Amino acid sequence: MKQGSRKSGAITLGAIEEGRRTNMRQLLLRASRIVNRHVVEGLHARGYADLRSTHTTLLSNIDLAGSTVTVAADRAGITKQAMGRLATELEGAGYIRVHGDPKDARARVLQLTKTGKRLMLDSLEVMAELERRYARSVGRDRLAAVLRGLAAFVEGAERD
Repeated sequence: MKQGSRKSGAITLGAIEEGRRTNMRQLLLRASRIVNRHVVEGLHARGYADLRSTHTTLLSNIDLAGSTVTVAADRAGITKQAMGRLATELEGAGYIRVHGDPKDARARVLQLTKTGKRLMLDSLEVMAELERRYARSVGRDRLAAVLRGLAAFVEGAERD
């Protein structure tokens, strides 16, 4: 192999790596992981020491009035079995209760307990604190623009 082709290969690999680091999917995933980690840290500081970042997969995908395991799993993009395992952990921790759906004997409904509702309220406060922190870091106008852009993207992408 010629020396020039190795150099070209290195440049191409570098360009590919740069593209991977800056493509929309990777940026959204990294941002989501960072925010999720900060939320869990904030909740730990408020006394929810048994909460793990994986638990937010369930908590952020159920309706406050309750959702079935299937609906929550579909929203999260995970299997019903994986959602069921998270439900078992969160039920054991006292954040949710799982019961049969009176309309469908095969379905299991996930509902927040009193402690789970308090967790949700605390998580909203933690998120508000984080948004103020992020606004100080990147600028209020820039953060507002990012949030508006993400909301528009989600709305448009869900329509397509």
